[in-house]
Amino acid sequence: MEFTPVTEVLPVPPVRWENAGDNELASRIYRILLRWLPFANEQFGEWDGRPECGHFFGGHFWYCSDTTSVSLVYAIMAKLGNYDEGVTGIPREEIQARAIRGIRYAGFTHDTGPEDCVRVEGVLSYTSGKKWGGRGDNFFMASQNGRSVASLCHAAWLLWEELDDETRLIVQNVAVSYADRWSGEEPRNGAYYDTQCEENAWTSMGIAAAVALLPGHPHHAEWVKGFMQWSISSVTTFRDRLADPSGLIDTPLANRVKTVTFHPDMTTENHAFVHPSYLCAGTNLRALHATFSLLGGQPIIETALHNNVELYERTVRVWSQFDGLAVPVQGQDWWYNRQHERQLTHTVLNVLHGHRDAALLERAALGSIERIQASNPRGCLLEENGETCVINAAHAQYAKDLEPGSALDLATSFLLHTFGGLGAEPSGRQEFAWRMSGVHHYPYGCTTVYRTPEAFTSFSWRNNVMALTLPRKGLWTVTPLYASYTGTVEFEVSRGVQGLSNEHIIRDVDRSRISLLNDGFGAAVSISRGDRELLQHAAFVALPDGSSVYFENWEVLRSCRVKEISTGLIGVRNDSYSAMPELAPGTRTVYLPEGEAVFQGFYGKEPNRIVSFGSIPYLNVDNEIGYLLYGSQEVRYLNKHEYPKWKGVEDILTLNYREPLELSESGPGALEPFVAVSLPNRTREQTAEAYRQSALLSSGEEAGPALLETGGYLVYAYHGSIPVEARAQKQAQGRCVLSVYEGNGRLASGKWNWRNKVEPLTAGYYKARYRMELEAGPQTDLEWSLHGNRLLLLNHGSQMVKLRLQPAGGEREEGGSWEERELAPGGYLVYEREG
Repeated sequence: MEFTPVTEVLPVPPVRWENAGDNELASRIYRILLRWLPFANEQFGEWDGRPECGHFFGGHFWYCSDTTSVSLVYAIMAKLGNYDEGVTGIPREEIQARAIRGIRYAGFTHDTGPEDCVRVEGVLSYTSGKKWGGRGDNFFMASQNGRSVASLCHAAWLLWEELDDETRLIVQNVAVSYADRWSGEEPRNGAYYDTQCEENAWTSMGIAAAVALLPGHPHHAEWVKGFMQWSISSVTTFRDRLADPSGLIDTPLANRVKTVTFHPDMTTENHAFVHPSYLCAGTNLRALHATFSLLGGQPIIETALHNNVELYERTVRVWSQFDGLAVPVQGQDWWYNRQHERQLTHTVLNVLHGHRDAALLERAALGSIERIQASNPRGCLLEENGETCVINAAHAQYAKDLEPGSALDLATSFLLHTFGGLGAEPSGRQEFAWRMSGVHHYPYGCTTVYRTPEAFTSFSWRNNVMALTLPRKGLWTVTPLYASYTGTVEFEVSRGVQGLSNEHIIRDVDRSRISLLNDGFGAAVSISRGDRELLQHAAFVALPDGSSVYFENWEVLRSCRVKEISTGLIGVRNDSYSAMPELAPGTRTVYLPEGEAVFQGFYGKEPNRIVSFGSIPYLNVDNEIGYLLYGSQEVRYLNKHEYPKWKGVEDILTLNYREPLELSESGPGALEPFVAVSLPNRTREQTAEAYRQSALLSSGEEAGPALLETGGYLVYAYHGSIPVEARAQKQAQGRCVLSVYEGNGRLASGKWNWRNKVEPLTAGYYKARYRMELEAGPQTDLEWSLHGNRLLLLNHGSQMVKLRLQPAGGEREEGGSWEERELAPGGYLVYEREG
């Protein structure tokens, strides 16, 4: 539609103030915003382009979102809630006046405003001294103004009775111009690399503003139609497309859904990987239509809620840790403390869908937000010195610049609770943790997750090929590096295609097999590095008790020189927040077999520091997670203070560092294998004991399966192309306790042997089904076979064998009672376990 400027103020529906109510969650959010106001007020600046105008946070950020977001917060604080000048030190009249100044600045500097009204000069050349609104921009940049249009119109509507006609008119023109421009356009399509969920959703936001404020406008029916088209198209899968089909020459009225923005497993990609922020973009952005509807006492159009619940239940809540933050299973390229954004997601599901798990997680996220803010004397939501925390220097994005967006998320949640109520009764924390436990598989997003009530394990085999094992404190202890565990390779000469060479970020694998087990999973992959110079065979096994095992070995495909190989990469969070010392104490202690090392966490002030621990068998970080190491060449700890891109204070632990190497395809052609066992929620003492009780077992064949026994599990990884019989062996003499695994075993000549068939390209585990205690003497020759629940024992020796047999659990599970048994020479015993 062609935009026709509004020349006289049109009627606007009244805000239904009588529907506003107070409740626990609305009050908590309001108090957070109260404490934030003094900091935000410092960021106000007057603008002399027109009378009574001003801006926030510089007034020159992308899409004018700095000023429109804060203006909405100010409008809320001026009109709603129990405002406390004792907390802010700012008269409420000043809050209202500055909200109006922000509204006027945004309206005058918009494309529809006078040509001489442009934004103030700033550091970003694209926005400095220019208008906003999207005139002349491509779809991505032009449509993104929908966020700011919605914020501006919310603020203006709350203060409509206090605005003069000039201000009302410029706001109405902003809304009409956006709705006219985009209502007749088709939503965009795409789920790979860069989902169009976000773009479609923010476009619907801008249109929603005109729909709510101007029901009497002659274009209103077209706006409603456009809003419904864009909003329903934000979160769609092939199922939506098939349920609402169209032909090649269909008319605009023939169907509503013309997009696929999500994979069938409800994952989607942005910035080239599965990204929690963008998974939730449709839910969060479309919530602005809900707040418009609640303010006006109108029903919420169902297209704004489409697929919210399925998306939430299959991904967001499954990945949410104790503080409501969703674990980024393929890494994070924004800052780690995204609680404000996730809090809004949980609020939407709580208030608009009555979701009890969301009610629990929203409260958890708010708790972290309150404590982070309490750690910042200035009341900041992100970082106290946010102007020094670089997020994207080229786009003039520092932590301080992202404060308005975090405040906007809180403001949206406040409006939802104030006009929509408290929401559902929250689930119980422990009950929720148990319910989320188990294996969650995402074949299209290429990620598998295994949860226990106190640990989180995942593996991703596309986009960012990486693994995670998190203890109960989650991302506050371990962070999701892009190449977590799988590591980085730096060649002396990089010959591969940039972005596809799998050197620092691993985008794909040559081969993969994911085995979903009852309580865990096994992943086996082969990764080409560089210009197919190296082939890394990696495997990752999630065990029932929350621990994991990582295997790797290498082939040299082409001669090359390598500067360094760093695998077994572990991100270590080292933030300092005074109000949450149990999560962010500002130090990390690495406990070694002999001694310990303490690392201070802070941003800037000093250069990075690298400490080498040499080749060690195990270590523990802060009594929160332990690592057992087999074949490690060198363990290094990078105490990081210099951040070209800030996510939080994040150190890097390298479990297997290799110095410069010259590798030849003609020989030796391989690197030593490396294995790491991760033990979440273990102390230094428990880690040491686990090392004494674990063993990397010999298979007797160089190309055979890798086998490791730990904690009552026999873990294997095999990258061969044909089935083989895996064999394991270890010493067993004197009084010993042996675990009995699926397959065939024998105790003879002072050695324990095990064998079983293993499929090609596979990784997994056998859980000990029984424990057997006996005296292993020179004449002992005991054979057994375990298949299903049936255990057969045969005494091939010349002496009586006396043993104690016990049904076994995992390392930290209770087993059954011991039973005394005897086998005469040549005798046998059949033992069948129930269940």
